[in-house]
Amino acid sequence: MVICLVRLFLTRIDPLSVALPVGIPYGSLTLVLGPGGVGKSVMLANLSWNFLRSEGGTVVYVAFDDSPDALLSLYEFFSWDVGEYVREGRLKIVDCFSFRLGAFKKAVKGVVRELEVKDLSSLVYAINDAAPPAQGPSLVLIDSFNELVLKFEVSRFLDFIKTLRAIVGKGLGNIVLATIHTTTETFQEVVNYLEYLVDGIIETRFNPSLVEYGIPIKELMVRKMRGVPTNPVWIPYVISESGISMVDMQKLAKVLQSKVQEVETLKKMLSRDTGSGG
Repeated sequence: MVICLVRLFLTRIDPLSVALPVGIPYGSLTLVLGPGGVGKSVMLANLSWNFLRSEGGTVVYVAFDDSPDALLSLYEFFSWDVGEYVREGRLKIVDCFSFRLGAFKKAVKGVVRELEVKDLSSLVYAINDAAPPAQGPSLVLIDSFNELVLKFEVSRFLDFIKTLRAIVGKGLGNIVLATIHTTTETFQEVVNYLEYLVDGIIETRFNPSLVEYGIPIKELMVRKMRGVPTNPVWIPYVISESGISMVDMQKLAKVLQSKVQEVETLKKMLSRDTGSGG
C-alpha cells in the first residue's frame, strides 16, 4: 500500500488514471510531450474540465498556439459547458496569441490578460496575477512552450522553467501542465534538458508498429511523476465525443485484422504484377 502525504488531483481520464492511479500532485510541473495530432490540447482541456467540476479551484489557461475563441470552441465541441466557470472567474485565459491579430482581434469572455511575451518574467507575473493564493491552488495550463523555445536562448528558457516550478508550482501549490510539440530535433534537445528540471513527464505518440498498417493509434506513457506511483507503460487512447478515452481493444483487433488482410492482398497483387512484368 502506497501512502501519499501530498494533495492529489484525480484526473478522471481513464487512460491517465491507469498510468497515474492516485493522480497528479499539487505543487508540481509536468510536461505533456508528443507530435502534432495526438490530442495534447484536447488532453489539457479535458483535464481542466474535470478539475473545474471536481476540485472547486481555478483554471488558468495560457494560450500561445491558438486564440481564446478557438479554445472556447474546443470546449464547446466536446459539450463541456464552461460558461458558468467563465462567469464565476474560475476559468481564466491569459492570451499570448491575439497580439498578432491587430484589427482582427475579438473580445472574448474569460480573457484576463493579453500578453506578448518579450520578457519571460512577465509571464510568471501574469500567471500569478490570474491565480492569486487567496483563491486557493489552481490548475495552470500552458499550450505550448514551443514559441518560447524558439524565441529565447536555451539558458534563459531553462531558468524560466526553474522559476515557474519554484514560484507557481511549489510556492503557490498549483498544478502546472505545459505542452511541447516534439516535431523537430531542436525541441527534442530542449526536452532532454527539461527532464531533470520538471516533476512529471507525460509522453504521447502514434504507435509506430500500427502506423505501418495505416492505423494511427495514439498512446500515452507517464515517464515520471515525482512523489506518486506510476504505471510506466504505453497505454492506447482515442479522442472520442467525450474527450480522451480508452481504446476498445476488441474493435482495434478487428480493424488490425482487416488491415493485415488488406496489406497481404496488396502484396500478392504487386507480386503478380512483378512476375508478369518480368
